[in-house]
Amino acid sequence: MTADRLTILHVYPRQMGVSGDRGNVVALVRRAEAADIATEVVEYTPGDALPAAADVVVIGNGPLSAMRSLGSDVARIGAPLRDLAAAGVPVVAVGGGFDLATNAVVATDGADVTGFGVFDARAVRGAERRVNYFVLETRYPLLDGAPTRIAGFEDHATSIVLGDGVTPFADVVSGGGNQSGAPVEGALVGNSFGTHTQGPILPLNPQLTDGVLAAAAARLGREYAPDAERTATIDRYAREARATIDRYVDKAFKRIA
Repeated sequence: MTADRLTILHVYPRQMGVSGDRGNVVALVRRAEAADIATEVVEYTPGDALPAAADVVVIGNGPLSAMRSLGSDVARIGAPLRDLAAAGVPVVAVGGGFDLATNAVVATDGADVTGFGVFDARAVRGAERRVNYFVLETRYPLLDGAPTRIAGFEDHATSIVLGDGVTPFADVVSGGGNQSGAPVEGALVGNSFGTHTQGPILPLNPQLTDGVLAAAAARLGREYAPDAERTATIDRYAREARATIDRYVDKAFKRIA
């Protein structure tokens, strides 16, 4: 972060951004503005020089073919991304981006893909496909009094195998989740989280956006306090969208073999 600007690093926006993942970046920018925090978005593409510093990292959804095409670049920038996460920089990894942020993506055919290793976990492809509205209770640290229930959409055929001691991102209220035999979802390490919750997740759940920005600001010695009047309209839209998901989630739940 510069003296007056919070840097959001968007990794592979073209290859790993097939589910409206720029919406997560926009949500961070707009929410920061409502707290009078200026932002700079840096888009990282393969072969670029990775910025030496960032305050939030976003990795979006993408197919296995895209992950395979990024193999050598993933190996090149994996260590710096792990260092950022270890230093407390929030890494937000969604869908295929979450898979890529684990130690490895285990494929059903062809070669496995080595991941960034931000999360001590493996993403095993070939699980029962889950296409579903999704309701969760997140374990991510939020602002005091913020609701922990979040909502979104899942569409994946991946089972996440967490390493010893890794905390899930959320408990499943309604939906499938991505961990075999346990009603939990995603991974949480420090200020970083990985999830298969789409929507995009941050615009749909502003309290989660606030949690990410609060973590980013705190490590830089700044207070994060969004102006409720400036966020009232978008907060209302998000509440209404989540309420719709709550009403229809059980009817919409599907498992596709």
